[in-house]
Amino acid sequence: MKDILLKMKSLFAGKWAGEGFAKFPTIDDTAYTEQLEFIPDEYKDAIFFRQKTWYKNNTEKNGHTVFWDTGFIILKEDKILLHSVQVGGRMETYELMQTENETFTFNSAAILNDPRSIRSQRIFTVNGDHFHYELNMASHAADFQNHLLADLERAEF
Repeated sequence: MKDILLKMKSLFAGKWAGEGFAKFPTIDDTAYTEQLEFIPDEYKDAIFFRQKTWYKNNTEKNGHTVFWDTGFIILKEDKILLHSVQVGGRMETYELMQTENETFTFNSAAILNDPRSIRSQRIFTVNGDHFHYELNMASHAADFQNHLLADLERAEF
């Protein structure tokens, strides 16, 4: 697993920016802009990340924060875990379940402070200076399906 985390450190490191789209039966569909940063720790088996998105639509919410998330990807007990804390109070732990080339699939292991959610999944694909992100989820109100899709490029911000 250490070799996979080292690969992630190399591929993910840096700042990324671009656009995405959010949809789910319980929300209004919306486009958004996104900034995402990964900072690998050179001494520990850890990667710090922070992610923020803003509405990009023709409503009064245009430019307002949609989502704000921070956390770590860590190697612990021969598992790669993603720990996420979100601006709304939701906390999640994901475990890396599949790695294929430059695609990394994390499935939720625990979701706290959000009784609506049942399951979530994050999929990261890196291809050079392109970063593709998906978030799939299930809630008590909707079956497992795509919620977020974003395409980002290496950036300075």
